[in-house]
Amino acid sequence: MNEKRSKMSAGKITGFVFLGLFIIIILSSGCFIGGFFTGSLGSSLTGATAGFSSGLESIYLIRIEGVISGGASSSLLGGSTVTPEAVIEQLRAAQANPSVKAILLRVNSGGGSAAASQEIFEELKKVSKPVVVSVGDVCASGAYYIACAADSIVANRTSSVGSIGVILQVTNLEELYKKLGIQYTTIKQGKYKDAGSSSRPMTAEEKELLKEQTFKIYEQFINDVAQSRNIPVEKVKEIATGWVFLGTEALELGLIDSIGTYRDAESIAAQLGGIKGRPNIIGRQQLNIFDLFLNYSMGKIAESMLDFIESQPQQQSQFLY
Repeated sequence: MNEKRSKMSAGKITGFVFLGLFIIIILSSGCFIGGFFTGSLGSSLTGATAGFSSGLESIYLIRIEGVISGGASSSLLGGSTVTPEAVIEQLRAAQANPSVKAILLRVNSGGGSAAASQEIFEELKKVSKPVVVSVGDVCASGAYYIACAADSIVANRTSSVGSIGVILQVTNLEELYKKLGIQYTTIKQGKYKDAGSSSRPMTAEEKELLKEQTFKIYEQFINDVAQSRNIPVEKVKEIATGWVFLGTEALELGLIDSIGTYRDAESIAAQLGGIKGRPNIIGRQQLNIFDLFLNYSMGKIAESMLDFIESQPQQQSQFLY
């Protein structure tokens, strides 16, 4: 009997520990909801999102804030990560919800993975409902790539917009390794299998091959912007220098459609969606801590938290927007 009580007490203590840890993280990190929920918990919350539909004509709000990445790699107390899976699931939820008449993307991101940005861009083009982008501080590189698929882009006068370009950086730590006494032995099959290794300088041939790939991705970026924004390709090439433009400059260049605030973008989305009066805003962002406890057991939350804590970003070179 005492052993049984001890096990029950241990289980309760474990539960309270996870509960306390969960609450502490919520209170200590304002970006936790944006980063964690769009990461390991995000996929399991999609079904709950539809529950926020009240039958009213609504706008579905999706936030694209933080680094765009192929996988959730943000820290619990660090910046959030935008993944294709999280965004696409929300797009599908909005598309399937009959009360949703328009989608509003709140963008505040300097870009990230080229492949991840392009994946979201392609899925966004498939959405049949009106899509409006509201730019916060910055909508650059991969984030701007995504925004181009929208029907309308609204930015503030001092928002940073653009940065059309591609970058690939490979770190050479050979001299540092020598000072630390670290030696690398590479056994490979395939001439270019260790291209980009930090243990040696890149060869001229490898640099040329990567340069060619970077140029191809750069051309894809330019062509998609030109087609989506209805701007001549040659004009896009002139401004595709990697430079970011102020909102007022971006408007003159045709990179955005209007100058305005979040509320202005909300009104445009309502207009395009045929919503009269103040629109009802729904979306995953409406979830709070009480919703989580109502919909998910502590065991599920603890399991997701542990998976998130243990996940580590892959350290490798990749093409970035």
